[in-house]
Amino acid sequence: MFNFIKSNLPIEISEEYKIRLIESKDKENLFEIYSNEKVAKYISRNIHKDMSDTEMFMVTISNRNRKGNNLYLGICENKTDKLIGVVRFLIKDDEETITIGYGLNEEYWGKGIISASIEAIIDIIKYSYNGIRLRATIRTDNYKSIKCIEKLGFQFHSKFIKADNGTEDTRQRERLLYFRNL
Repeated sequence: MFNFIKSNLPIEISEEYKIRLIESKDKENLFEIYSNEKVAKYISRNIHKDMSDTEMFMVTISNRNRKGNNLYLGICENKTDKLIGVVRFLIKDDEETITIGYGLNEEYWGKGIISASIEAIIDIIKYSYNGIRLRATIRTDNYKSIKCIEKLGFQFHSKFIKADNGTEDTRQRERLLYFRNL
């Protein structure tokens, strides 16, 4: 399903950044992202405590990408090819809806990188598919992500409660559901 995105890689998002597939050489940079407590606070994934957590995550990424209903992409610096963020796309039962998720190295927050990355991929999706709907779920306390998604034209739909599955913190958290039709 995601071959239309893969066939356009790498995607230039600016003079400084691009989107490409995640590779084995990205292990240390993934660890840097997912071992940061501030990043982990907003994603439904255990904080990476050591490199073995990141290695297991890379196996998960590879397996999910191979199944075809997930696509994990890396946001990278053009000059160094350093991975600084991840954008994930997921299709579940409804092939008309693509769920997006993302994480970014804290050092790069507030620079518009996520919104530019998602917009670049949306342009490819719009070109390849009509009638696709994008879905994003965001924790209610993630104000910067809410602002980013709304800037991208996503419309608030509803609130719901979800446990942070896959994390050590299994408390129920209120989430916001957003959609954007393409």
